Amino acid sequence: MNIIDVKEKLRDERVLGMISLSQYMPTKKIMNTLIDKYEADKSIYAFAGDINNSICGTIILKQIIDKEYEIVNIATDPSFRKQGVASKLVSFATDYLKCGLVKAETDDDAVGFYRKYGFQIESLGKKYPGVVRYICVLKLNNLYN
Repeated sequence: MNIIDVKEKLRDERVLGMISLSQYMPTKKIMNTLIDKYEADKSIYAFAGDINNSICGTIILKQIIDKEYEIVNIATDPSFRKQGVASKLVSFATDYLKCGLVKAETDDDAVGFYRKYGFQIESLGKKYPGVVRYICVLKLNNLYN
């Protein structure tokens, strides 16, 4: 799998389709608004996994301060799940950006991925009716501090 920078290619149908997998009820209007926001924000970084010219996953991070980042979007094509795509994207992005700390907010569906990867998990309780949310924090070795 090759990992490529897709910040300038967020509207590419393959990339946009992958990002939409992690959105709740992604309409065209919602996706266009989201991509407008990502494109305008200089603190946003976007990468995709590419296998034989097919996008198999995406990760989008926002720099909060210095070496602290938040994963604002991560998705894997269903046909590539359980093959380490998301883990490889996280590893690449955190190395490339020289992250010291990475945060993500998630739900029951993805909290297991973050736990398995080594993130510390804390429940935020029911943030929305019937939906438990979690804050996931990964402190990386202070190699880059």
